[in-house]
This record gives sequence, structure tokens and C-alpha cells, in this order.
Amino acid sequence: MGIPNVMNTGRSGMMAAKTAIATTGHNVANVNTEGYSRQRVQLSSQAPHVARGTKIMVGHGADVSRVERVNDEYIGKQLRNAERDLAHAEEKDVVLKQAEDIFNEMNGEGMNRLISRFFNEFRKLSNDPDSEAIRQSVREASQALVNDFHRVRRELIDVRNHIDARIEGNALEANSLADQIKELNLKIKSAEIAGASPNDLLDKRDEALRKLGSFMELTMHKDKDGAYIVDVVGVGPLVAGPTVERFSVFRSPADDQGKPEGAFDLATSASSRSIVTHQIKGGKMGALLDARDHTLSVMLTRLDDLAYNIAGTVNQIHTQGFTREGFQGVNLFSPVFQRERAAEFINLSDEVKHSVNNIAAAAIPDAPGDNRIAVAISGLQHQKIMSNGTTTMDDFFNSIISEVGVTAARNRSTLNQQKDIRQQLAKLKDQISGVSIDEETTNLLQFQHAFDASAKVIQVADDMLKTILEIKR
Repeated sequence: MGIPNVMNTGRSGMMAAKTAIATTGHNVANVNTEGYSRQRVQLSSQAPHVARGTKIMVGHGADVSRVERVNDEYIGKQLRNAERDLAHAEEKDVVLKQAEDIFNEMNGEGMNRLISRFFNEFRKLSNDPDSEAIRQSVREASQALVNDFHRVRRELIDVRNHIDARIEGNALEANSLADQIKELNLKIKSAEIAGASPNDLLDKRDEALRKLGSFMELTMHKDKDGAYIVDVVGVGPLVAGPTVERFSVFRSPADDQGKPEGAFDLATSASSRSIVTHQIKGGKMGALLDARDHTLSVMLTRLDDLAYNIAGTVNQIHTQGFTREGFQGVNLFSPVFQRERAAEFINLSDEVKHSVNNIAAAAIPDAPGDNRIAVAISGLQHQKIMSNGTTTMDDFFNSIISEVGVTAARNRSTLNQQKDIRQQLAKLKDQISGVSIDEETTNLLQFQHAFDASAKVIQVADDMLKTILEIKR
């Protein structure tokens, strides 16, 4: 083996050490980069040659085989699923907290207390049916109840409108991530065809897949070229080669699956108006759609049902009674002709707004002490007139509050569990793919010594060459 070959051996060692040092530096620089997987250099020995004049095989140094990414695809898949479930619970928690705040009665008179106050004022009126002052209190209690029906419904509608805005924003973000995945697929394929190891591009694609997976339930698999094909469960392909389907939103009429009038429908570009609203499950968008079309819709329906029954049953009795002026057939509330949006339309009748003397307490005219109508109305509070005669108004409204609280508590429990699962998987991923500064510092010193040693080999070979040249002189 000639001296130049020794120099080449030293040179190969220096190049290998230099690549390892550069890779280590890259790891250190990205220690805080989200989604980054540490990289390491794979070295292989060069093929040995038979030394001239001998049968001895002598190695020629080291080659950098590749710079590989330390990554576990199975853990990555598990982490994507955990983050999808966590995002679903987090998004639902936001909506349920807003709903809980709407029904919260800790800081003032909520609807439950206002319903009780409304019936209690009629009980007071039954004790003194000719009192104008008590009639004033009855009207104020009735108006307060009406106002709270309006408030609760309006605030629930505001939450629903906020959900629509978030659905639109999530659709745009999902489109952007799908475009990123498509572009990264193409770049990775080009790099691999050229023989390179596109580790950083692979990390970026995994990060984009992780973020996209937090919006909805997806399935992902690689094609024969190593590019990811992304399918939306229940819908179809989202990213396939150079093709990307895009989400869009548009307002549409109500449907029979809970979507309210004028709310956003979700469509894909797969075909004209290909509506996928009710096919999207899991993740942020699945949580928002479920909260809008089921949780909030049920709350609004039950609230409307309560308003419709209160207005209807009270009016039914009130119109049979006589006012202080002796008139019969006067409504306490404006007639509500349909259950839908009853909590929005309920109001005091114009007659009662005009004069409290139009509040009826007597069952016969010209009977100042007659209180039978007031007694009958106050008795409605404890009659089972809701849910087809199976529950009272108080119990019916309490069941709404209870359902909100139970649903929120159950979701918070799920949220805490998903946080723990996600944290455990993230720690496991960090153990495999994360960058350790201590470990990288140790590697840096090791590769530096290897570089210095390889340089020493070249120096020794150079000294040997000088010695030989001096002998010839």
C-alpha cells in the first residue's frame, strides 16, 4: 500500500468526521424545533485492496453511507391519533364551557329562579287578587322570564355562530396543510431519485400530517414511491400524488340530521357541492360539527319546548279568566304558534304591556276576591306538562342544566385522559427521536478527536514521504 493511499485513508476519515460533526451541529441547532427528529451518520468501511507484492488486504478508509433520521413510524402514528383525540376533546371543552356559562346561576338570577319567581308572584296575587302592586310584580317577573328566554337563546346562537367561524377557519387551514403535504411529497420524491436523504423534508411532512390529523379522522399510507396518500375516513382521498381535494363551506338550509338553518355545510372539491358535513368525524372539526348539530341543537330545541309550553299553558288558563276591568280572553303572553324558535318569539302580550289591570286573577267577572285563575296558573309549576306529561317545568329545565354539566364533566375526564396519553407518547417519541444536548456534546467531542486523529494520519504519511525523498537525495 503506497503512502498516497495512506493519505487518502486519513482524508476519508477526516471527511467522515466532518460530516458527523456537521450532522451533530445540525441536531444541536434544532434541539427546540417542533417535529425535528435527530439525525445520525451511518459509516461503512471502504473495500480493502491487496497490498502490492503481498496477499494482505488493507482497508482504504471510511465512507459516509447515509445520514439517517432516527424515527419510529408506529409511534408517530400513535401520536397522531392521540393528538386527534386530544384536539377533539379540547374543542368540545371550549363549547361546553361556554354553554355552562350561559346556564350558570351562581352570579345572579338564572332561568330556574325566574321560573320559580314567575309562579310565586301568581301565588302572591292569589292571596290578594285585587292588588295592582302585586300585578306590577307579576308583570315584572313575566318580563324577566321572557328576557331570560331571549338571552339564553341568543347566547346559544352566538356560540353556534362562533362554531361556524371556527369551522371555516379550520377548513382553510386543512387546505393549506394538504397543499404542503402534496408539495413535500414531490420534493421528497425528487430528492430520493437523486440519491439524497431528505430527512428535514420528511420531518416537515410528518409535522404537516400531524397537524392535519388533528382536524379530522384520517387514514394515511405510502404509495410505491414513498409518497403519503391521505384519506378522510368516510369521505375519500384528500391527498393522492399531485391531486389535492379542497374543503369549502357554504350556508344552506337546515337538514334532518341537526344542522340548523343558515349554518355552514362542509363540501369537498371532489365533485360539485359534494357535501361531507355529517361524514367528518373526530378531531377539531368533528367536535365542532357534533357540538353545533347535536349538543347545541338539543339545548335550543328543549329551550324552545319549555318556552312554547309555558306560553301555551299559561295563556290557556289566563284567557279563561277575567281582568280587573271585567274582560275575558286576554293573553298573558303573545301567542306562540310553533315550537321552533319559541324562546325567541315569546313575549308579553300587548294588553299586559299596556296595563297590569289586564292580568287576570278571577274566574268570574266583577269578583274582586276571586283568585281561582291565579291559583290555577301558580299550580302549573308542579304539574307534569313537559315531555308528554312526564315531568314538571322545573324538572325539565333542571334536566337541561344537568345534561350540560354531565356532558361537560364527562368530556373533561376524557380530556385529562387524552392529555396523559399524548404526554406519554410524546415522551416516548422524544426518547427515540429527540435531541439530547448532553449526548450530542459527547458525540461532538468524539468526532472532533476522530477528525484530529485522521489529520494525524495524513501528517504521519507526509513525514514518511519526506523521509523517503531525503533518502533518495
